[in-house]
Amino acid sequence: MKVLVIGAGLVGTLAGARLRELGHEVAATTTTPGKVEGLREKFDEVLVLRGSDRDAVRAALEGRDAVVVAAGPNAQSSMTPEERAVTYREILVETAESVTGATTSGDAPYLVALSSTSVYGNAQDQDAEVTEDGAVTDSTDPSPTMFLAMEKVYLDRAGDRTCVFRCGDIFGAGDPPVEAKVAMAHQYLGGSVPFSSEALFYRLAVEDAADAVVHALEHRITGLHNLTHAEVPPTNAAIFDALSAAQGLPALTYRDEIASPQKPISVARLAASGFTASRSYDAAALSAANG
Repeated sequence: MKVLVIGAGLVGTLAGARLRELGHEVAATTTTPGKVEGLREKFDEVLVLRGSDRDAVRAALEGRDAVVVAAGPNAQSSMTPEERAVTYREILVETAESVTGATTSGDAPYLVALSSTSVYGNAQDQDAEVTEDGAVTDSTDPSPTMFLAMEKVYLDRAGDRTCVFRCGDIFGAGDPPVEAKVAMAHQYLGGSVPFSSEALFYRLAVEDAADAVVHALEHRITGLHNLTHAEVPPTNAAIFDALSAAQGLPALTYRDEIASPQKPISVARLAASGFTASRSYDAAALSAANG
């Protein structure tokens, strides 16, 4: 299979490596020319392009059997609604428009795209659990708004050949540990974060994210799938404030700009397809919330 990975970041690079190990031909994209040499060691081909560049994406997709869209907004440039409005639209929605508009039905590749559980906001907090068929947020914040717009592009234009994963917060190699992120929030953001205090702290190990991408490609699953751990985690406030206290720092201020579920997220649909995220519940890191 010839696969194009748009966004050779944490998930895209590991998913590409797994696919190459399985004998597939994998090309990757980056927006940073300085990363090309390093990526050439990990992919069969490396292209420099932006997902919003429709002509470049069309050329890159020529002859591909599948495309994995792993490009995601940079957190450091997405801390305010104004920043998110710009970066999320370009990286999520415009890339989706480029990918779905690049091919005709006769040569259209299978698609896997990464979305976020933030699309639920608190819309299902009155229910026992959060499911893919339940309500999504009506928040006007650009984060869930643009993720939902991206999903709509993929599902409306290529639903019969598209798998969209609604992912928990992705972490992995090279990513600062949770306690370091808490310290950075105090140091660089004045102790104020855009998240909800009572949202459950769902995460996704990059290894699980990459394996889920491979699973989707191997089994051609379609539609929406929640992708995170099955275990119910502590709330944001429980874990972040415990980690703040352990470092002699005050509790964070939660601005509630980006609401996330306060009820357990169901992963039953993905489990029924044969995949479980088995490495995403970081019990050691979360133990601080339990005293």
